[in-house]
Amino acid sequence: MTFYWKGCETNMKVDRIIETDVLVVGGGGAAARAALSAAEAGANVRVAIKSKWLGGGSTATAFSELLAIAAAIGHADERDQPEIHYEDTLDAGRGFIDPELVWTLASEVPDRIQDLMDIGLNFDKQENGKLVQGMSDFATYPRTCRVNGVTARHILVALSKQIKKHNVPIDEHMMVFKLVTDQNQNISGALAIHRETKELVLYKTPSVILACGGAHHIYKYAVGTPDMTGNGYAMAYELGIPLINMEFIQIGPGAINPSITLLSGPVWKTKPILKNDKGENILEKYVPPHIPIDDVYKKKVFPFTISTAAYYFDTSIQKELELNPTPNGGVWCTMPPGSEDIVQQKMPKTGGVLKSKGINIFEDQFEVALVAQCMNGGALIESPDGTTKISGLFIAGETAGGVRGPDRPGGNSLAEGQVFGHRTGQAAAAHAEKAMINGSAEKESLGALVHLSDLIANSYGDKDLVQAINTLKEVMYKNCLVIRNEQRLNTALTHIDELERSMDAGEFIIDKENLFTAIDLKHMLITSRAIVIAAKTRTESRSCHFREDYPEKDDSNWIKSIYVTQENGEMQVGTRHWPNNRSSERSEIKR
Repeated sequence: MTFYWKGCETNMKVDRIIETDVLVVGGGGAAARAALSAAEAGANVRVAIKSKWLGGGSTATAFSELLAIAAAIGHADERDQPEIHYEDTLDAGRGFIDPELVWTLASEVPDRIQDLMDIGLNFDKQENGKLVQGMSDFATYPRTCRVNGVTARHILVALSKQIKKHNVPIDEHMMVFKLVTDQNQNISGALAIHRETKELVLYKTPSVILACGGAHHIYKYAVGTPDMTGNGYAMAYELGIPLINMEFIQIGPGAINPSITLLSGPVWKTKPILKNDKGENILEKYVPPHIPIDDVYKKKVFPFTISTAAYYFDTSIQKELELNPTPNGGVWCTMPPGSEDIVQQKMPKTGGVLKSKGINIFEDQFEVALVAQCMNGGALIESPDGTTKISGLFIAGETAGGVRGPDRPGGNSLAEGQVFGHRTGQAAAAHAEKAMINGSAEKESLGALVHLSDLIANSYGDKDLVQAINTLKEVMYKNCLVIRNEQRLNTALTHIDELERSMDAGEFIIDKENLFTAIDLKHMLITSRAIVIAAKTRTESRSCHFREDYPEKDDSNWIKSIYVTQENGEMQVGTRHWPNNRSSERSEIKR
């Protein structure tokens, strides 16, 4: 199909048009919950996922000793109530997050736990039949609920069985890359490209839910799967939606070879020994004499934070990654002699996972580096229903911004996916029933098709896209990891500028066969720039954001969110002051 409109022509062909009431973009916990809730509300729902269903993203692959979903149901301690969950979460990010969203999370997640139980999810239980609940960071009482050590995966599988019962089509290997709006800035559709067949698909729909995860794979090492490159952030940004709190990224240690395994807080209670490639003990090298190394181990949690002595743990690793790295760019980790009992007590699951990957932790040294795990920022949502300034666009899960700030309490991530996935699914279905499918999506997608056609036609160079992506990951890893400063961040920005200039100048090899990769690189550059600019703007150190040149927390100037938005084709920076609680006046945007 060739489109003509207002005298313009493009030979870029849309291979297939699909109509649906609600398009869910993503395949993790939030996306699955959204798809199920929209289907239960009576909508015709379709899911587009960049990878394979149940095989990509964070939810499908997440693992740690502490992985769980937080809900104040009072099974471990009857004093725990949603009001306390609310206060605990707000205390972890007060001034950086929307209290209304936090209250929705805390007050509604008990119902979502019950939903999961109703569809057959078998949470770990006590002898009296109540759920087992564990402590997590920032929690007053034990609050996290688990399922056999791989909670996230079990949640996703349980939801997928229900989605199958509703006959919801799932388009695998389909990257949605452009949201289509009408002249009134209402969603009318979305363009996508299939990774394997290269076909271009136009979804005609009045409701789109972006729940396509984060962007931690703009870094060299990250958990999850490589498809998490910030597509949702980039698409929202292109429509003028603010990206907020993007400088706050959860990063911490993980085993990196033969594959990445996150190493959570309990692992470090066994006091593994970390050495560089020269055989030097890196904690002895960098921890000041007045701080006991045992205290560094004791305080170590995932992710990195400047708030405790564990600061030296992650910063020591990054320094040695640059000075004396192991063959794969890490440090060597070995378990201390006679640690078998404490390993079994503190990290049995991690030990088993590493063993399945060929690592005997009692005999082998294995490589550890810093890995990106979760984006605390995201595309700003305007209400608990995941609404945005664009009518018909809803956002949930890690793609959404406004409910996570400098810190994210343990167990809240899975909780967010269930609460806001459910709400966006219902809201998107209600919007679709009212709005109906807009018949003008074909002509409104013309601009994007012309751009793709020009991108290919004007590409005369010999630069390789995959190499560019790998270099970007290296640059972000070196310059915007846990140690940040003006020079590092400027280096990252310069590299981003150069890659964007090369793309605009046609210096890459781009054709229909690698168009998927070209679009991915473009989205990675938008997301990387947002992160670096936010980190550069925040001239203080706070929680997971450490500015080596501004090492102190500055409460007098920086208890506020930084956001970036597109205006007149340029990335602009602003700040947002949030109310202290949900009874206060709504937040105020300043520039």
